[in-house]
Amino acid sequence: MVKSYRRLFQLGHGLMVSWAVFGAIALTSQHPWIVLIEGQAQSFLLRLRGPVPPPEEIVILGIDEYSLSQGDLYRADPERYPFLAPLAIWPWQRQAYAQAIEQLMAAGAKAVAIDVLLVDPSGYGPADDDALEETLARWGDRVALAAAYDVSSSDFGLFTNLLEPIYSSQSQVGLINLEADVDGKYRTFPDRGIATLRQTHGFDDNLPSLAGAALAAADLPKPDRQSQDLFFYGPAGTFPVVSFVQVLDPTNWPLIADQFEGKIVLIGPMAESFQDRKRTPIDNTMPGVELHAHALAALMAGKTLGAAIPNPLVQGLLTAIAIGAIGLGLGYRFTQPVPRLAGFLGAIAAWGGLAYLLMVQGDRLVPVAIPVACLGMGGVTYIATGAVSNRLEEQRLRRTLERYVAPSVAQEILNQPEDFTSLTVGQRFQAAVLFSDIRGFSRISYQLGAEETVSLLNTYLDVMVAAILEYRGTIDKFIGDAVMAEFGAPKSLGPEQDALGAVAAALAMRKVLATLRTTLVAQGLPPLFNGIGISYGELVVGNVGSVQRLEYTAIGDTVNVASRIEGLTKLIGTDILITEPCYDLVKDHIVTVDHGTHFLAGREQEAVQVYGVVALKGESDELYHQVQTDLVQHLSQPKAITIPTQPPAT
Repeated sequence: MVKSYRRLFQLGHGLMVSWAVFGAIALTSQHPWIVLIEGQAQSFLLRLRGPVPPPEEIVILGIDEYSLSQGDLYRADPERYPFLAPLAIWPWQRQAYAQAIEQLMAAGAKAVAIDVLLVDPSGYGPADDDALEETLARWGDRVALAAAYDVSSSDFGLFTNLLEPIYSSQSQVGLINLEADVDGKYRTFPDRGIATLRQTHGFDDNLPSLAGAALAAADLPKPDRQSQDLFFYGPAGTFPVVSFVQVLDPTNWPLIADQFEGKIVLIGPMAESFQDRKRTPIDNTMPGVELHAHALAALMAGKTLGAAIPNPLVQGLLTAIAIGAIGLGLGYRFTQPVPRLAGFLGAIAAWGGLAYLLMVQGDRLVPVAIPVACLGMGGVTYIATGAVSNRLEEQRLRRTLERYVAPSVAQEILNQPEDFTSLTVGQRFQAAVLFSDIRGFSRISYQLGAEETVSLLNTYLDVMVAAILEYRGTIDKFIGDAVMAEFGAPKSLGPEQDALGAVAAALAMRKVLATLRTTLVAQGLPPLFNGIGISYGELVVGNVGSVQRLEYTAIGDTVNVASRIEGLTKLIGTDILITEPCYDLVKDHIVTVDHGTHFLAGREQEAVQVYGVVALKGESDELYHQVQTDLVQHLSQPKAITIPTQPPAT
């Protein structure tokens, strides 16, 4: 069993290493499912962080439901709302964008970016395009227009095309393509998604993202480091939004014009009817134009969110080493389930906290889900193997202890290992002490051979011990043919139950001995009778002896009295005697015979009241009378013992 315990101990460490290796393989593989799981963990950290203030220089001019509804108002009363003419029908006239640009520039806007593809001639005629062309000619270097990679499939394969604005001005042009991860969420920085499309489909242009084009239109420098993932300042609504129609309204515009001074304005769809809502790590309904606003803000602030260790192989190896070191350290440091559980939960919390701090303070991402899962599974593995190994060790210890102490003592030690010292140094108990001794055993052992004597004694002790243990007694010691036991030490059920357990055990000993006597007589062996004395009171239980040999036993006057009244059974001629303190506890449950008071050796100054036990109330007293008759006859008429022998060989 020791080997099994050690194997399980080593198995826990081996499985912890296996979990670390699994983590390394998972992170190195970059399998879509792993990317998905890690993405969900990053989303959780982002939501936990909450919104942070974005750069104040960005404003969104939203093409919202309110602006789209103004066409109905114009058509209902065009003379009253002539300024709404460009918004009469979607798609709007290009003059709407031209007027917006003119108004924004006049208000002091730094740059304007339009997140609407203007790649086909206006449906309202060349004059409409000319109006926008004229505005772009005037402000073109401060305006960014949208372009897009178009990748569509058909029965003949994939068709790819670069959709660019039709206007010939010197405007900045930026791509609006965004790439979703395997979980359908947009977290990749636009430039990375654009690079992937170029590599996959062979586009050979060098256009920046719309955010990059807006940055150039504002004449702001581009950061030296390229961000891998998009830094989200918060959910939808983080950036200030002004309804598009308010720029064209001559009544409202003067009231809000100063909001755009020195700002980069992004014009784009925000109405739900455009179906341009994106799932992001921090929000599931973010308008596409706001994604570009986050990208622009990150470029302006130099927020370059990316993996702390970009190389997947190195990231996987270093993470595995960290997981293995933490897990093995906790596994060796803690051996009990509760401390181990607390240790692994603490390690998981620390890992998550470190990942959170690196993301918030350092703009760096470290794996979260896989390390936490590996540490969690490692903790579960350790606890499971530890529980099994502890169980095996407990069984081994129990078997070892029960070779030297009673089962109840062994259980007390196993239940309270920290209090084992208090058990062994000595404790005071109120308990019942039972002494039992075979009548005339010296004569029997003299007449029997050594082997027959030992065999007979073992047979007798087997049934006596079974009766005592059945009623929760603790076998204290064997003294030749005598048995000493306690009821209520080291584990008490209460005075009455302890005393009643001792009496019930004595009655059970009487019964099983009567059965054994019949068997012995049938085998030609001498019948056995015993005397039992029970006393109740205070005793001290603990280790007694020398450094070389200790014995867990009970000492005290109660023990001496029990031994003396067991000897008194010979004088009185009965088999079970109890003292008055024991009688007072069990008198409502048993039938007794008052045998008066007697002086005991060593207690000549104080007589002891004793009672003979007949039976439990409600049970037959036939066995009691039979035993008394047989015992008197046995003690008064000793017989020579004839041992059956084998006939001589012929």
